[in-house]
Amino acid sequence: MVQVTHPEFPHTLNEYVDAYLSPTVIEKATERRKRLSEVDLVLPSRHSPKSPFVTEGMHSTSPRALQENLEEAMEKSQMRTDDGHLRLFQELSDGEKEATRNRKAKVLKCLESLHIACDEDNMPNIAVLGSGGGLRAMIALQGTLVELKKQGLLDAVMYLCGVSGSTWCMSFLYHEKDWTEKVQVLEEHLCDTLSKPSLGIQEEFIIATHAAEDELFSLTDVWASFFVCETLKQYDKTKLSEHDDASRNGKNPYPIYAAIEANQLRKAGENSPGTWFEFTPHEAGFPGLEAFVGTKYLGSKFEGGKLTEKREEKNICYLQGLWGSALGSMDANKKYLIDFLKEIFRKLREHCCAVGEAGTDYTSEHCQGVPLLLQELHVHASAGEDCEGIFRHLKEFLQEENCKNSHLKCCELSETWDLKSCEERMVVLAELIWIFEKELGGSWQLLRKTIAFLLYWIWGCTNNFLYKSHDAQSTGLTNDKLIYLIDAGIAINSAYPLVLRPQRKVQLILSFDFSAGDPFETIKKTAKYCETNHIPFPEIDPEEIKDPDHPSDCYIFRGKDVPTVMHFPLFNTKNCPGKIKDFRDKFTTFTTHYPEDDVKELLKRAKMNVSNNKEEILKEIQQIVSSSTKEF
Repeated sequence: MVQVTHPEFPHTLNEYVDAYLSPTVIEKATERRKRLSEVDLVLPSRHSPKSPFVTEGMHSTSPRALQENLEEAMEKSQMRTDDGHLRLFQELSDGEKEATRNRKAKVLKCLESLHIACDEDNMPNIAVLGSGGGLRAMIALQGTLVELKKQGLLDAVMYLCGVSGSTWCMSFLYHEKDWTEKVQVLEEHLCDTLSKPSLGIQEEFIIATHAAEDELFSLTDVWASFFVCETLKQYDKTKLSEHDDASRNGKNPYPIYAAIEANQLRKAGENSPGTWFEFTPHEAGFPGLEAFVGTKYLGSKFEGGKLTEKREEKNICYLQGLWGSALGSMDANKKYLIDFLKEIFRKLREHCCAVGEAGTDYTSEHCQGVPLLLQELHVHASAGEDCEGIFRHLKEFLQEENCKNSHLKCCELSETWDLKSCEERMVVLAELIWIFEKELGGSWQLLRKTIAFLLYWIWGCTNNFLYKSHDAQSTGLTNDKLIYLIDAGIAINSAYPLVLRPQRKVQLILSFDFSAGDPFETIKKTAKYCETNHIPFPEIDPEEIKDPDHPSDCYIFRGKDVPTVMHFPLFNTKNCPGKIKDFRDKFTTFTTHYPEDDVKELLKRAKMNVSNNKEEILKEIQQIVSSSTKEF
């Protein structure tokens, strides 16, 4: 680590972070990296013969001992997570059980209208999966659901599960308690919302500045405040737990939102069940670790399985930033975020200058002064771009303000800037900010934290409800005060691992793939995931999916004692023949706005994948009902 020579400044960037940010936010970043290779991941087999009530360390086989173990496990499993308890059990939450019970009547009535005769004993559990894909995925899933309703199929769906951009659509819909009954109207409302002007740079900056006051601030807050608000044209302050009635009343499919834990991904990989994290209006947690907490308690502090400090539940806008934080690879995301921040800071300066000309009293701290110039310096430095012009503006401003120490340090830094590595620049920039803050006063939290977190690439900081929980499965997570939740699309861009939980008993998966690039990547990755973890899944014939550049509109994968998967690539030879590449180029993932005509075009193409395949979907439902013994 590079040393800093200023006598009053902490010796390293880590010390700077520890001294000037909350120590709970960056819990020794270098130690966190080191631990990745030191902790083994221990997970039970999906089909382990061991009783779920027998835990490690239970050696007695006497009837009395087994009975005591059973009673203890049952007591723990029945603790209500909505009362702030940690639940370590594989069963579904009480809220989900009630929701799916209530939904059955709706599903049966729908199947009857489709002339499919069945009862609760052989009624198929159907899940709709919406993949990631940014704004493209949000719009396409909306169109898909509208057409499912029009074709009389939507009310047959038990689960709706999304990744990334699809979660944006879902969280928009579940504001309405009966959204399936007015999904067409909500489509029109979505189009109106997306065509509105954005919130405005000043309001987005205020949201980000307020978020920076939280000890759990991370790049997720920056992404939510600027990118999500800019893209969705709204700041959703509601909470996921407030979607309880819309999910429990049986009128709508039960929603599942996907994420993954960053450290688990690095340690164990995308094929580890312990990597996956799910959110529902009732619970959030690690299905692979059988560890859950009430959704309204996620982010609160726990120790040893007990709630020690209740914190306010994060709002939907933040979660939209968390669920949809990775639009590409890490390098692509970092480049995009840096370029995006450059544009944000340019708009901020223009806005502040315009307001200043109008005669409004703005202090230099909040407008065209040092903070914005420093932010520009930071993003230009991160991008490896020339910073001479920014240094010139900084020195002129500091000279006018008679800031001697800051001006001296700025001159010194500009002379040696080109000789420093990227990390060295971040360290000395942190030092420069510390000097400016001391000389000029004011709060610089947003700038300081953003610089530190861009350097360490820290997203999704959340208090770990498994911290020091001795009953939780051994994954190393119990040693960490924080977990880091990120976009599930980094692992698999469709949340198969969540709907394949055996307790959900899903028999038909309607997979709508809105991904960029290979439209078969999600299903190939899922097949590998299931093979690794001995999860029933149909065999994927490589010959059938060998041409990703010219996919058809529907692929059906079946097998004995496995769920049936119907896979629908967004752009295909049926809904845009000869123009697949044109549509992919037009509707890119890194897009914050589509013109109204493009939105309608995208909705139309997505709907065709349902209308063109209605009979195929009905045929698969009928086949599952006829094979009523199909369990796995």
